[in-house]
Amino acid sequence: MFTGLIQYTGAVERIDKKDAGASITLKVHSLTGVDTGDSVSVNGACLTLTSMNHDVYVFDISPETIQKTNFLRTGRGDIVNIELPSRVSDRLHGHIVNGHIDSTAVITDIKASGKYHLFTFELSQSTHYLVEKGFIAIDGISVTPYDVKGRLFTVAIIPYTYERTNLNTKKTGNAVNIEFDIIAKYVESMLNKNKGSIITEEFLKQRGFA
Repeated sequence: MFTGLIQYTGAVERIDKKDAGASITLKVHSLTGVDTGDSVSVNGACLTLTSMNHDVYVFDISPETIQKTNFLRTGRGDIVNIELPSRVSDRLHGHIVNGHIDSTAVITDIKASGKYHLFTFELSQSTHYLVEKGFIAIDGISVTPYDVKGRLFTVAIIPYTYERTNLNTKKTGNAVNIEFDIIAKYVESMLNKNKGSIITEEFLKQRGFA
């Protein structure tokens, strides 16, 4: 599990197609506390670290992840966000992020507003998981969407986040990875399972409530 607070950034060295998936090689300075086999969030996607040598790290990308993410549109020198998995004792500063990308979005506008940067995105497809003032992860960054209009939404990025993530390298037209709030997905799943159930007097009697 991750929280959407980016700890490191890295530069893409190469991406190699591998069967139906791929592997991505990153140059990351001072990435500590990891070993091969560990799960690491790279641009919001939970990837397995397969090899490491000094500041060079290689991760496998599954076919499903390739289809859902922006990795095939990522090239040498591009900056990616990195977060290590949370410990049970850690504070939850952002929100619960699984590292399972749902879709991508394209940046349609970037503008400065005082000390903030306002980014507007357009999702690749419509969804009811996009909620005004809810939770969303963009390239693994925990942010709050507002001004939601169909597939369009805006986020305000504070200076700390802008300076320490790949957002300061982004331009309009760039694609980003999107993960929606897992709690919303669980709630929807439970509601769907209970569709058609009706609470009647007989139902309450059988369960000792009447």
